[in-house]
Amino acid sequence: MRVFVLACGHCGIPESLASAPLGADVTVIWRRALCEAPDSPLPPRVPDAAVLVLVGGNLDAQARIAEDAARAGVHPLRVRFLGGWRLFRDAGALELLARAALARLRSLDVDRAATRQTSRFRGAVPRRWFLSPLTRFRESMPRIEPSRCRAADGCDLCIQSCPEAAIARSVPPVIDAAKCTSCGACLAACPTEAVEDPVQGFEGLAVEASALADGPRLSLAVVCSHGILRPLRAASAFDPTRWRVVEVPSLGALRPLQILRLRAAGFERIVGLSAGRCCSGQANPFLVAAAVLDALGYPGTVAHWDVAGGPPPDAGTPAPPTPVPAGGSLVAFASAHGRLVRVTLPGRGAGIVTVDREKCTLCGLCAPRCWSRALQMDDPDSGIVRLTFDHAACDGCGLCADACPEDAVRLEYGIDTAAAGTRSVVAEDAWVLCSSCGARVAPQRMVARVAAALGQAARLDLCPECKSSRLFESVRAA
Repeated sequence: MRVFVLACGHCGIPESLASAPLGADVTVIWRRALCEAPDSPLPPRVPDAAVLVLVGGNLDAQARIAEDAARAGVHPLRVRFLGGWRLFRDAGALELLARAALARLRSLDVDRAATRQTSRFRGAVPRRWFLSPLTRFRESMPRIEPSRCRAADGCDLCIQSCPEAAIARSVPPVIDAAKCTSCGACLAACPTEAVEDPVQGFEGLAVEASALADGPRLSLAVVCSHGILRPLRAASAFDPTRWRVVEVPSLGALRPLQILRLRAAGFERIVGLSAGRCCSGQANPFLVAAAVLDALGYPGTVAHWDVAGGPPPDAGTPAPPTPVPAGGSLVAFASAHGRLVRVTLPGRGAGIVTVDREKCTLCGLCAPRCWSRALQMDDPDSGIVRLTFDHAACDGCGLCADACPEDAVRLEYGIDTAAAGTRSVVAEDAWVLCSSCGARVAPQRMVARVAAALGQAARLDLCPECKSSRLFESVRAA
């Protein structure tokens, strides 16, 4: 795959980038005023190519370059507009950012990605669209892998997370391309990773971040790319010896555990950046990850910074580079530090489930909703039914509480490492056995609840088969 880097001197890219060692497959096209050039800098046909564009914030110029790339046959998802370079004036830092962005471009499996057509370009409508209103741009959008989706079990977390109501209830849910803005909130919400986007997903972000972790005592700024770079540049200058930057569609597209994995890639500090209302309601993953590290004695290692609200948060105590296993959890991460921790979290990431035993009827509706099997119905012997809970497996999704018809299940966002590694009994009851055949009928509290509602026992000590037989016999006798 050929790779082209398009760079604009008028926008601030030094000509020295044209001779930077970015790779044998990379061609750097530097023009003094690329943003104003009427002709395309690309060859006429380059269908198997990727394009990295470094120009300023002129949306019309960017849209024109995207159109030129499409006419040359470049897949629209292989065109990357790198905005983070505008935060740095250092040529070396710019070269490093370009190399990392190229690593991410090379890693993308665009053939597996879903796309949507839109008149908006990078979240806004360029002025050139009004001259040619039939112009459509293609952007990546999430897709749902049916084999991993738990919608059939009652999961609707992706639907709840979508700020545009773009996901319709179905099995699996259906994403409306006309409403979707590719914010990525559904990616973070889905616990089984059934919602995927090879372009905006965490895998590519991790590749780019790893390429940026090239030195000690570095901080990584995770930047919401929609509307953040311009106010960020006006608010602060970044020291290229201490800061690196990556862009995400929104801060809410990440999970707390993924933020900890970014830090474990070699960064001393991770800061999520937003501007005012931009991502302001979706900063929870950074606040959750920060709460975990604060409880472990490393305050300020992860933080959220609203650039509209003041200066960046102070750097804290460096945390050791504790790896986060791919199949791990926040509870397992906290437990790996070897000391007892109990902390309340400001959002989803880990959960502590308790059950009101007076209300619970052991109906079993909560356990099938639990994607991680943190809640399970166990039958240790023929006479007892138990609901058990594994704290280490719970990410606090809340589906169990939503499913409970008795309002008996309570979820608290939090971590208690003392409860990790054990499966506790949160509710139990004895079975009512059929008075005719001895088969299980239902837990005693469920039978009592039904009897109270009916005002009588109504032969609730019979299993369905025996009850049908008795009814048939009574009809025959009559």
